[in-house]
Amino acid sequence: MLLNIYTRRQNLNHLPYLSPRLRTVASFVQAGRTIADVGTDHAYLPVWLVGSGQSPSAVASDVRNGPLERAAHTVAQYHMEDRVQLVLSDGLSDANVQEIVIAGMGGELMTRILAQSAPYKTDQHFILQPMTMQSLLHDYLCRNGFSLEREDVAVEGKKHYLIISARPGGKTFVPDPLFCITGILPKTGGQHTASYLFWQAKRLYRKAQGLCHSKEHAEEAEKWMDLACRVEQIAKRI
Repeated sequence: MLLNIYTRRQNLNHLPYLSPRLRTVASFVQAGRTIADVGTDHAYLPVWLVGSGQSPSAVASDVRNGPLERAAHTVAQYHMEDRVQLVLSDGLSDANVQEIVIAGMGGELMTRILAQSAPYKTDQHFILQPMTMQSLLHDYLCRNGFSLEREDVAVEGKKHYLIISARPGGKTFVPDPLFCITGILPKTGGQHTASYLFWQAKRLYRKAQGLCHSKEHAEEAEKWMDLACRVEQIAKRI
């Protein structure tokens, strides 16, 4: 037992460094299942997951040749050529993978990738980490029958990153604006949940303040201000 733990630690020491954001994403990946990393860039995540033994194999895709060349360098550096496949693609290139990671891009682009990749298999698991437009992504997932299983936040410096675990095959519904902001984070998130929600509330306050100087946008400003207050109240209760 102790030998196995020591060997695993030694293996992790010889793998790419993962930032807190990517390490949190990796923690969402279910062990023993094949993965696809869409928009892989350097392929640090799939190489780490396969090299650590968490995933048996991976498909790493990107829409541009430059990132794939960097990914190829990482794969070769860690001798993963037989277990990490590189693919030039603008979406989900292999429908047979079980764990699908889409991280480090805007929520709007994520919704387009998800839309063009449908239909999905019910046993597929999506780990999504939007850099922007988290509300739009929440809205898309709910309207298209994704069940939200877990959400958490990673922090790097002053930046907060939302990570979402979702599965297709659930019930569709139209989420209200508050749910589009919070999702299920207040129920499943960890130590950074409150600070993330305070950050979202400040963003909404700024949006409201930018509109309140115009009479024609006064009603819209009031709606954003009310939403900001509700998000802030949730954060205070955590």
